[in-house]
Amino acid sequence: MAPIRNAAVIFAEVPTGYPEAGKHLKYVTDRTIDIDTVDTQGGVVTKNLIISIDPYMRGRMRPPGTPSYISLFELGKPLVNFFVGKVVKSDNDKYKVDQIVNGFGGYEEYTIHPKAQAEVLRILTDEELKLGLPLTTWVGAVGMPGQTAFYGFYHIGEPKKGDTIFITGASGAVGQIVGQL
Repeated sequence: MAPIRNAAVIFAEVPTGYPEAGKHLKYVTDRTIDIDTVDTQGGVVTKNLIISIDPYMRGRMRPPGTPSYISLFELGKPLVNFFVGKVVKSDNDKYKVDQIVNGFGGYEEYTIHPKAQAEVLRILTDEELKLGLPLTTWVGAVGMPGQTAFYGFYHIGEPKKGDTIFITGASGAVGQIVGQL
């Protein structure tokens, strides 16, 4: 197969305020990938179908070396977040071509997941796919935000009848689900 387009949203510059399209984040269409010859280092290549955009991502747009609970975005590289993708190449026995996976993927058409990154991708089972839920659900209500909301609210918060609950981040991926619980 000849190289194909691999357009992406690139983290181009650290913002001091709100990120601006074209300055801090750039959509580039001149990137390519040759799926047949790319070295996955024992991992997989996914065609990215769904990718989440979440408020916490602004905190990942900081200068290199800034202490953080999560890795910072790399300048000149695609943004990364929760995604759902289809395996289009596998050099890892755990994954087969055409399987649907979720985890972390790039803001690009195709992501190379070397072995260490591939090992933490989750394969959506046939039973899960037969539920008929939109793929967007796997980066929201039944994905990490939904699980965090459910377990945080019920197992850590342990609300009781009559309790008043204040959700500071009700507009975020997790908070909006807590508000519905």
